[in-house]
Amino acid sequence: MIEQAGIYLHIPFCASRCHYCNFATGGYESELAKRYVAALLSEIERAEVTDAMRHVDTIYFGGGTPTTLSIEQLDSILAACHRKFSIASKAEITTEANPGTISTEYFQGLRAIGFNRLSFGVQSFDDAELKMIDRVHNANDARAAVKDARQAGFENISIDLIAGLPEQKMATWQNNLAEAFALATPHISVYLLELYQDAPLQHRITRGELRAIDEDLTVAMYYVLVDAAAQQSFAHYEISNWAQPGFESRHNLKYWTGAPYWAFGVSAAGYDGETRWSNTRNLNEYLKRIEAGESPVAERTELSAEDKQSEAIFLQLRLQHGVNLPRHQAQFGVDVKVRYHDEIGRLQEAGLLEFEKDTMRISRAGKVLANEVFAVFI
Repeated sequence: MIEQAGIYLHIPFCASRCHYCNFATGGYESELAKRYVAALLSEIERAEVTDAMRHVDTIYFGGGTPTTLSIEQLDSILAACHRKFSIASKAEITTEANPGTISTEYFQGLRAIGFNRLSFGVQSFDDAELKMIDRVHNANDARAAVKDARQAGFENISIDLIAGLPEQKMATWQNNLAEAFALATPHISVYLLELYQDAPLQHRITRGELRAIDEDLTVAMYYVLVDAAAQQSFAHYEISNWAQPGFESRHNLKYWTGAPYWAFGVSAAGYDGETRWSNTRNLNEYLKRIEAGESPVAERTELSAEDKQSEAIFLQLRLQHGVNLPRHQAQFGVDVKVRYHDEIGRLQEAGLLEFEKDTMRISRAGKVLANEVFAVFI
């Protein structure tokens, strides 16, 4: 059976840039958006499709805010994908969206052109926190967006939250979780705040306008989330993701299981099973290259056998099921316990790694220090 690929499409436009964001995004301009969509269609059309990458069962529109585009523009992009690839009849087709920016009619339009999953960037249900990070919506907008999406026929809905915001208190975080579970969306993604050097939020912390919270409090918030989600019967299937049974993100699972996926648009990154590539992060450069008939790829890395086996370890450690050691050895010829004997010993002693029969998993404590665990295997 041919392993089916995914497609990621990056839409870089936003109504405003959030104060923590480090993605390749910019303000929406209608003429620039028209030019960008035309470039995206051209990139899709020019893709050199092999049999191994022809069959697709997930499509994911990320950003930015894909829903800054019109229904007609999104439809044209999906149509281009259908012309170029063999799309499964029950493909998962997702778009990211921001509450407070979409009408009921727009939700209905998304369903009509084939979208069946929504990922809302809620981030918080506290209006003061939302204002601090310069989100364009408030808590009522988030509640209304989920309700309107359901009325339009969406059942597969995810919401994002951020833990560890400046000035955040445990009581506020617990209320955020209570609000999220009360909406009964079947998928929740939660990210611990990481600020890049030039983020406006980082500048405000440096100037003393805002206080970064203690790292121990952020860790405590994560554990509160883990326990609350378990009580709500959500499976913690990946370090940052929780889902009701059957509502795991099929597209994102491709990233963590080594499946192939296409990537189109500025800054988009793809993988074909042998090579990883990424497009330029500069929007003007992307447009110039596409319009000149050139490739937008800025970086391409062919993975060695050793690269693949080490990636397989840390990617599978992100997942609930962990690393099946006999399967890993059969696939890569590497006995993990032997190859990484000393490193594993140190991680076990620190309580960050655990074993159950033939499976190696990251521990509860290890999940909040995941990058340190992963670095051992890279």
